[in-house]
Amino acid sequence: MSSESPISVTTAEDARRQLDSLLDELADLAEGASPPEEFWPELLSRLIFAASATGAAIWQVGASRSLQPLYEQGFDKVYSAAQRDVAIDIDACSLEAALRKPKASAIVSGGEQGGTARLMMAAPLEMVARTSGLLVLYQPADLPTATQNGQLRLLDAFSEIAVHYQERRLLADFAGAEQNWKNQLYFAHDIHRDLDVKRTCYRIANDGRLALDADRISVAQWDGPVACVQAISGIDVINRRAAVVRKLERLATAVAKQKQPIIFRGDRENLPPQIEEALVDYLEESPARLVIATPLIREDDRRDDEKTAGEGTLVGVMIVEQLEATDVERLASRTRGLAETAALALDNAQRYERLPLRGLMQLVGVTLAQFGWRKLSRTMRYVLPVLLVLLATWLIPARFEIDVRGQLQPEVERQLFAPLDGYVDEILVKHGQMVDAGQVVAKLRSPDLELKQTETAGLLAAAQSELDAVRVERTQNLRRSDDRRDSRTADREQLSADEIRLTRRIDNLQQQLQLLDAQQQSLTLTAPVAGQILSWEIEETLMARPVSRGDSLLKVAEVDGPWVLQLEAADRRTKHILDAQAISDEPLAITFHLVSEPGVKHPAVLIEVSQVIDVGSETDEPAALLTASFDKSEVDFLRPGVSVSGRVDCGTRSLAYVWTHELWEAVRRRLFW
Repeated sequence: MSSESPISVTTAEDARRQLDSLLDELADLAEGASPPEEFWPELLSRLIFAASATGAAIWQVGASRSLQPLYEQGFDKVYSAAQRDVAIDIDACSLEAALRKPKASAIVSGGEQGGTARLMMAAPLEMVARTSGLLVLYQPADLPTATQNGQLRLLDAFSEIAVHYQERRLLADFAGAEQNWKNQLYFAHDIHRDLDVKRTCYRIANDGRLALDADRISVAQWDGPVACVQAISGIDVINRRAAVVRKLERLATAVAKQKQPIIFRGDRENLPPQIEEALVDYLEESPARLVIATPLIREDDRRDDEKTAGEGTLVGVMIVEQLEATDVERLASRTRGLAETAALALDNAQRYERLPLRGLMQLVGVTLAQFGWRKLSRTMRYVLPVLLVLLATWLIPARFEIDVRGQLQPEVERQLFAPLDGYVDEILVKHGQMVDAGQVVAKLRSPDLELKQTETAGLLAAAQSELDAVRVERTQNLRRSDDRRDSRTADREQLSADEIRLTRRIDNLQQQLQLLDAQQQSLTLTAPVAGQILSWEIEETLMARPVSRGDSLLKVAEVDGPWVLQLEAADRRTKHILDAQAISDEPLAITFHLVSEPGVKHPAVLIEVSQVIDVGSETDEPAALLTASFDKSEVDFLRPGVSVSGRVDCGTRSLAYVWTHELWEAVRRRLFW
């Protein structure tokens, strides 16, 4: 006995010293800045070694106040593979009682289900008056009571170190959060300092790099179909021809179109194809191991429960790059916070930059402030600008123009009419054909005229024959004897009278026949002027068609000669044109454009205003016809009948009259009709 006692004492003292050394090393590890994924496995392995236990685990209280194993070692020895999930759920319910105890306690579990019973010794991890989890040690169920009490005290020692580690982590998180809030406050204050888009982007890039402790931040502005890089942290001037800038813009454009943030840690499996292609292309120029691309989206002013992810106004893209490994989740969370502030600042700058006449408005604002604008009542702030605007409209002169519509037409244009009743026998021209003056273009036939010619020719032949007979009889009477002279005197006188009558009748019939021949010649239609045939579908509409005297058959115009504008002005506006024409020493100017070429304006000069009001063909309302001349060389599409829209310059009037004259005239017609 005496020989064995020193050996036992020495062994116990060595074990105590070894345990103290183990706790000291673990305490030093807790004092350091080890991440949880390194500290907790180290603590569990040392606890299992010190207690010669089957296994150990850190159980964490989840969001639903249920226990879940966070870190574990030796579960393959504690639980059988077939019933592992069921056993863990049973132990989670059994361990809930240990959460309410101040010290470590022992719980036996598993025996009543027919499996192997296990002893769980659980120590609560209480921090800031709240139990966040349990440190659980697994031993066989038949462990002696004295050994259990010793291991419970050992478990309390390890739990104190675990709580101390959690408190240090919490303090570090608080310190980091405080510094993060300070950085974000400075970031938010600095990027809202200016409303210039480029300077705002530079502040987002440079201040954001300091706030996130990132290696590089780039900011691209979304402007329509592509994103344009405006700032890169640490770079004063961006070379847009550089390959890295062009590839960065391509990546930003792909992210902007998706409207969803992306995080690249080296794994490209979960990236969309269009973003993956742009990202791989960009990584050829950048050594970044971590890329976080976040769209800058200005959220709509709606309740949080009505908003959906990616909904809002896209203003740009912020790309964060890290060259070394870091806490990705923490960096991504802080990036999202900065992106919301950056989106608001960039959107305000873009809205301000899009304001028209913003320089003038600033000058007006400063000027009004000098005159005590803010001291006026709210009513005067609205009434006074309205009065000033109305006064300005009556003082500012403006061009007073009257709208007209019409067509382009050649100045010389002739119609061919049917001279007699008949039908079209032959068409010798086609639509658009150029003809010379006097060229035969069509031939007509008149059966009535041909009948009259035949009758007249027959009457003329009969009269000529009768005249010849009378002359022969007179000659024969002159040769007869003188004894019968007295008896034939009456006959000779009658023959002379018949000769005179027949001669006059023949003359009349010859004149009638000449007139009929002239009418027959008029049935051959010739072009009155050299020009172009404007009639459409001549063959289909005229060939073998019966026509009446005076019917229009063909239209010929001198397209190579001068052209004019045939315009129509509404009757209610004609007085403005006549008044302007009366007080002007020169013809009124007209600006017109072809309906087929809006925006291409041409000048013209008013020549004549008709003295008769007629129903216009363009407006189907009473209108005055206007004729204007123009230089045809300035009009490319020159065809007869092309519709035009123009304005007649009637001088200058006040801006208020130009804007409201139609309304004023309508009111006058209603009141005074």
